[in-house]
Amino acid sequence: MLTRSLLRTKIAQVLYANINTDNSLQEFDNELTYSIKKSYDLYHLLLLLPQDIAFMAQKEVDMLSSRLLKTDENIDPLVNLAQQQFPQILSLNSSLVKYTNDNSISWSNYEEERNKLYKRLKSTVFFDRYINEDKLDFDTEKTFWRKFFRSADIFDDSFEAFLEEQNIYWLDDLGVTLGYIDKTLSKITEVNIADIDLLPMYKDKEESDFVVKLSHAAYLKGDDYNNLIAKFVSKWDIERITKMDMVLLRMAIAEFQQFPLIPINVTINEYIEIAKYYSTKKSRIFINGILDKIAKSLIEDGLLKANKC
Repeated sequence: MLTRSLLRTKIAQVLYANINTDNSLQEFDNELTYSIKKSYDLYHLLLLLPQDIAFMAQKEVDMLSSRLLKTDENIDPLVNLAQQQFPQILSLNSSLVKYTNDNSISWSNYEEERNKLYKRLKSTVFFDRYINEDKLDFDTEKTFWRKFFRSADIFDDSFEAFLEEQNIYWLDDLGVTLGYIDKTLSKITEVNIADIDLLPMYKDKEESDFVVKLSHAAYLKGDDYNNLIAKFVSKWDIERITKMDMVLLRMAIAEFQQFPLIPINVTINEYIEIAKYYSTKKSRIFINGILDKIAKSLIEDGLLKANKC
């Protein structure tokens, strides 16, 4: 499920937290594993929202329908939301049930935020468009929930702030996770919804091996990489390079050496992109220049093959 770009970012975050510390490799691995697992937890937590929101709609319907409460409000849209088949069957999906039960994942501790999501949903344009049908078929319901997970009005800045409060890694995961939820929903049909396999944490063993090899090389060979970097920063004192820039340079060198089949330009561009979000304004130019020099030097010394896309 996790893209290599996101995996690189997670390694960079954990390496940043552990660089120049006395933490063991096991401690480093534990933190990285936790970070990656939290992304997978978020994927499942968000997939629980349809059933939770349908439940909230039913509670509101019950309240408005109470004989003790007189109201002229049209509750048909809420009834439609509460009685949708899609969230009810999705909540029974075997993979979703197993993972959320095994890992104690639910919205029970986030009731306030769940209420906010529900209110924002009811104020969206697509809510009125898709929920007022006399009879909602499966495809219409699925489209409704794909609209829900794509909505920037629902998953807005306040929701990002909520995620950041819950876990420092979740904020960076939201965009990618919502994209993978949309991919998941696109594959769901009325026939397979209850038993379709959800996306795996890693696409395959090659992806999990990528994480181990890259993170271990970047963490364990820091002194070697620092010495190599120092050769190309003659106008700079290496101690003045920002901590994140050093992390990204070390990771890129590790990737050059551990994954020679990845084109050099691809590797450099990946770390430039990370620098745009996690380092200074000038970092991407600095990192691009240093990595280009290092790559050329390694090629000249026969330590790296010229492999450009």
